[in-house]
Amino acid sequence: MKPVILALLLFSGATDLVHAQAVPGVPGKSDIKPDPRVAELEMALNHLSQEQQTVYQQFQMIQELRRNEIQDSQPLTVQGYLTMGGVKDAPPTNYDDNIRLQRERTERIQQYTRDLNQLYARYSELGNQKRALLDQLTELAQQAQADR
Repeated sequence: MKPVILALLLFSGATDLVHAQAVPGVPGKSDIKPDPRVAELEMALNHLSQEQQTVYQQFQMIQELRRNEIQDSQPLTVQGYLTMGGVKDAPPTNYDDNIRLQRERTERIQQYTRDLNQLYARYSELGNQKRALLDQLTELAQQAQADR
């Protein structure tokens, strides 16, 4: 969470520098046209931020599904009174069905884990791409400041 906040702070600071580059008609500000590279970088950065947010939301949903699946995977072999809704002398549950259900649950948990790992890797990759864009934006803003 801290890297996300840091990236947002960096982004807001970098765009402030970029927007301070040219404000026509305002005394004390130059009338230099903004660099088109800055606009492209900002658009790319916004796109990456939106994609990263989407990945994060998917991660949270799958994480919750996995958590619920793990909580629900308590032993299924409890038989009799409790499993049949309070009916005494209920027939025992089928062993093969219990084993099949446990395997299916285990497979779902493993798939959720794989999905989470993939989403985490994608989120990190997007974060690295955003950092590179922020560095480029900062460099352009510094160049614009130096050119004045």
